[in-house]
Amino acid sequence: MVTPLLTVILAAAAAASPSPAPAPDPCGGATTNLLATLNRPTIGFSACAVKPRESLWELGYVNQVQNDGTHAAVYPQGFIRFGAAPRLEWDVVGPNYLVQNGSGVLQRGFLDGGVGAKYQFLSAPSDTAALDLLYIFPTGSALFTAGAPVETLNFDYGHSLSPVAGVATTIGVQSSFAQTLDGRASRFTSLLPSVAFTIQSNPRTQFYAEWYGQTRTRPDGGTLFGVNGGIQYMLRPNLEIDAELGQTVTDSARGHYFGFGIGVRP
Repeated sequence: MVTPLLTVILAAAAAASPSPAPAPDPCGGATTNLLATLNRPTIGFSACAVKPRESLWELGYVNQVQNDGTHAAVYPQGFIRFGAAPRLEWDVVGPNYLVQNGSGVLQRGFLDGGVGAKYQFLSAPSDTAALDLLYIFPTGSALFTAGAPVETLNFDYGHSLSPVAGVATTIGVQSSFAQTLDGRASRFTSLLPSVAFTIQSNPRTQFYAEWYGQTRTRPDGGTLFGVNGGIQYMLRPNLEIDAELGQTVTDSARGHYFGFGIGVRP
């Protein structure tokens, strides 16, 4: 913390010499840096908030196949973010549409949607950190709704390893609602950890690899572990496209998936 005396000394020195250039903002300075700020296509969340008076639209499609033959597709994976103030954003989540085919039975309907917010409390040249709060309402179709609100609190942290490489982690705590294996529904709490590494081959192209998990997937237990990787490419400074491949393992099933999407700053 700067003392009052040191503040006076620094002010006098600044008057006698040119001011140093401001430290670079990994989140993009006056304008949102899409590669640093986008949440998609990773499972974890970015520690960068959308800049004030800007919005960021994240849309995509994912298709998963499980080892029991079940196919599922989710779109448009809508996550819309609005910069409300410096380091603060409001979010709109979904609603998303699910098409699922298992054992020859086709089911389709909307998933639950909700709202959220991010507060970026740390912004340094090499480090960023934020808190995300998501509140999902039980608004989906009868087949796919959780049946009760789902609340998630995320701690997000990003660190620049070099001018072209970085590491990021999200540690989430989620209060959810689901059925046990014998059909009883109740609330449960789980941890949602993830870590991702990124590297840029040039200013427009970024590759990533991510590991993520969930400590409980239902009230009576269950775990999930997943890996994914992909590429992000900037078509224009305000338009990103991406593609991903991933695999998941739970206590009851294995699956693999692919997806693609866009990030747009209108």
